[in-house]
Amino acid sequence: MSAKLVDDFFAAMVSGDLNSIESMFHDDVSMTDHGNGMTSDGVEANMKDVRNWKNTFSDMHLSAVRHIESGNIVVTEMSMQGTNTGEMEMPDGSKLPATGKKIDFQGIQVVEFKDGKMYKGSQYYNPMVMMEQLGLMPS
Repeated sequence: MSAKLVDDFFAAMVSGDLNSIESMFHDDVSMTDHGNGMTSDGVEANMKDVRNWKNTFSDMHLSAVRHIESGNIVVTEMSMQGTNTGEMEMPDGSKLPATGKKIDFQGIQVVEFKDGKMYKGSQYYNPMVMMEQLGLMPS
């Protein structure tokens, strides 16, 4: 059941359905992005992160390669592609200009659900792969 919610979240990210995404977050949601070291606590902070990703990669495509579900926890191997069409906000608040280059990388997302909503989670990916693909660091 919760794996379908992850698929619904990915579909909403692709389509830009921010209202649906917001409704998927538990009031006490806390998500950690281990690629940039940031933790977003609460719905508002997580929506800011969602908007940042969507603004940075307006044509993003997220897909689940596979899910492993145990109780109220879903581990998802995922794939992301997109074109860097907008500024990328960095953890320190600075912004990198859009490069117009494409990314294609994989990662893992672990999400705990509570009351049918995303409650606690972590994303793991290699940010250096993304930065190389954007031409922001040597390969």
